[in-house]
Amino acid sequence: MADKIWVHCNICSGKKKHDLLCHEEVKWSEEISEHFSIQGSNVYDLLKCCGCDSVVLRHNSWSSEDYDPETGKPEVYTRYYPPPTYRNLPRWVHQFGLFSKSEESISELMHEINVALQNNAPQLATMGIRALLEIVMIDKVGDKGSFSANITAFKEAGYISSKQEEVIKPILEAGHAAMHRGYKPDKQDVVQLMDVTESIIETIYINESKIQSLTSKIPSRPPKQKKG
Repeated sequence: MADKIWVHCNICSGKKKHDLLCHEEVKWSEEISEHFSIQGSNVYDLLKCCGCDSVVLRHNSWSSEDYDPETGKPEVYTRYYPPPTYRNLPRWVHQFGLFSKSEESISELMHEINVALQNNAPQLATMGIRALLEIVMIDKVGDKGSFSANITAFKEAGYISSKQEEVIKPILEAGHAAMHRGYKPDKQDVVQLMDVTESIIETIYINESKIQSLTSKIPSRPPKQKKG
């Protein structure tokens, strides 16, 4: 088919031209009473990105019972499978977690948090970020029995500064509020929480590893010769 459709591509990160590979419409109707029935339709389009050749399924659906009050026309709902990626994980995540169980747990949870964001589950993502920080702290300083004690030990061990401690506390509080007080953060707020958390993880695990590797390559200074 020659049709070109502009939709979001997760691989190319943005709206790109897609070829329409297949189009299928399934109409339905339901008789409510002798004189009243409702109708609707499900439209499935299989789309292929013209840039990277990745394939996505678009599902448009409408029902005669769900009208747009301004236009008087049926409201059309659109879903994509897989859903559009709201944010990309940093590149280092894909190689992270190959060397220890704790790093593997951190990597897996980061992927799950991103999936929660992708599927419009900000509360779940916020709780995941809180758990992610807890795993990082326990991995580095052990479990001190409470979040406040863990943060204190984390800072005293030199993994974060006093400024970073001030940033971490609201992240943990947001996760607690999402679990126990029905707090539903805005998706953009969750992205900011994740940005800060990723920065801390990168500093502790990735940059530390790079510095150790660099240090091992630097030749030692020759010993000073004693003057005769």
